[in-house]
Amino acid sequence: MTLRMKVILGFCVMTIPLVCFLIYTNYYSSKVVREQVANFNSGLLTLYGDQIDQTLANDNSFLYKLATQEPLVRSLIYNLNNEDEYSLTRAAVSNKLYTDATYYNSFDVLFAYVPNNRDLIVAQLSQKSYGEEVQIQSFLRELFTDDGKTENHEAYDIRWTNCQIGDDQFLLRIVRTDTNTYIGALIKNSDLMRPLQVISKERNINSYFLRNDGQWIDSVLPDASDQVTAAIRNGRNAYQTVKGHEKYLLVYHRMKLSDLVLTIMIPENEMLQQVPLFQRITYVIPFVAGALLLIFLMYLQKLVIKPMQHLIKGMRQIGKGNLDARLSTRGSLEFTLIDDTFNNMVSQIQDLKIHVYEEEIRSHKAELKQLQLQLNPHFLFNSLNIIYNLAETKKYDLIQQMSRHMVSYLRFFAHLRDNHITVQDEMNNVDHYMQIQKLRFPKHLEYEWRVEEAVMAFPIPPLLIQPFVENAIKHGFSTKDNVFRINVHAGVRLQPDRECDYCEIRIEDNGRGLPSELTDNLAERLEDRTFTDEHIGIWNVYNQLKMMYRGEAEMVFTNLVPHGARVTIRIPMYKDDREGGKAVDV
Repeated sequence: MTLRMKVILGFCVMTIPLVCFLIYTNYYSSKVVREQVANFNSGLLTLYGDQIDQTLANDNSFLYKLATQEPLVRSLIYNLNNEDEYSLTRAAVSNKLYTDATYYNSFDVLFAYVPNNRDLIVAQLSQKSYGEEVQIQSFLRELFTDDGKTENHEAYDIRWTNCQIGDDQFLLRIVRTDTNTYIGALIKNSDLMRPLQVISKERNINSYFLRNDGQWIDSVLPDASDQVTAAIRNGRNAYQTVKGHEKYLLVYHRMKLSDLVLTIMIPENEMLQQVPLFQRITYVIPFVAGALLLIFLMYLQKLVIKPMQHLIKGMRQIGKGNLDARLSTRGSLEFTLIDDTFNNMVSQIQDLKIHVYEEEIRSHKAELKQLQLQLNPHFLFNSLNIIYNLAETKKYDLIQQMSRHMVSYLRFFAHLRDNHITVQDEMNNVDHYMQIQKLRFPKHLEYEWRVEEAVMAFPIPPLLIQPFVENAIKHGFSTKDNVFRINVHAGVRLQPDRECDYCEIRIEDNGRGLPSELTDNLAERLEDRTFTDEHIGIWNVYNQLKMMYRGEAEMVFTNLVPHGARVTIRIPMYKDDREGGKAVDV
């Protein structure tokens, strides 16, 4: 079959079913649009609801941890008989609530309650008027001051439950400790709903919180409110149509950790406003397709078939080895460009291998530079957050230290130009990184490093040591265990049986140790893409050593007894290296 017939047949095969399909879908466009909008918004609502549930789950974990593991909360009961000690403990608990809440920005109020002396300790985490503070404290006291009865607050002990304080709606959660004290938190409903309301406003839809039984918690009810309540109580479908003065598509999602239902209402006239335009387009498409087919057939021979035949004839000559053959057509500019490009490629084919080799070298250099410039954004966010917290507590000397180390650490990345730096420069950068980490965990982290004078000026790839120090803190460090120690040593390892000695760098810690997948068959595991995605830092260093030293460098992972891990890197030291020269370049 000729090219002409194949093109005509292909055009008909694609066009005729498409026209039939568009005509058929014209009758079902409204239904399709409604289902698509419903599925999209249902997915959006589920995603947003799961995010809220995750936030509430994290808040639950925090409250349980505070209730079961915080000694200050227990001390409230133990110091009841000593007024001075109790006042100090109360102040410490209040400070603890304010401090810990900075890591959980969802809380509006944190509180602790001591039934024995009816003492309520409240941490107001957002700015409120005096009247609002009084309303919140009065509401909380009424929950606990009914002659020791728990009926008032038992609903809030089970899950996050909605309550109204003044004109505001809150989610309340209370956790009882083993010393008969209570820890609880309030989260403002409007804060949880705000991101969804921004999206809803942009799309001209309405979003609400309702109770699980369909009861509205807003004082102003929207159109079709009774139908929405009945639909949620029925609970058969995650979305359906309700009708008031207008028709709406109702989509809702039941929260897992609270007694609320997340609901959006989409006006049907907004949802289907593009359907009439779509219908008119489907009527025009068959006529347009027929006209295009006629035009296409008229110009196909002149514009495509003849130039293609000439092009195929010339390519067959080149395929037979006749490099003197050249393509020449008097067709369109596109075919002229193809001919000129192909002719230029044939004339330069002798230089192709050299160009490919040079391009491979440049690609390796670019890849190495990209690996070197990778910087962990979470580290920057955490460091800036520490500076912010120190500023709040007015610890200006620590802010100066933190800022000085941050500037030096970031300046190191900003001035990476060469493929190699000295061991001393790398260790200085690691030292700035560790000093920052020690400011984060002053009582849980120790660090020591030692560089022999013989290797201080030895050239190594940038960021050779820092990823392993960072990896040790990320995977081996825990504030629950003993003091976490990291030791780094760099020195000369004599190799009498080889042509040169080695610069050996050891990074050791006393953490949980390395998984067996790293200590066994390391090279084979680093070829596995799923593994390298989870250990990108190790993969970066492995590839730098592999490309720069052509397989002569070594990287070994071992576990220490009784616990801990060691990473050993050995780099060959040639004569030029000892004199301050550079290692094998790429």
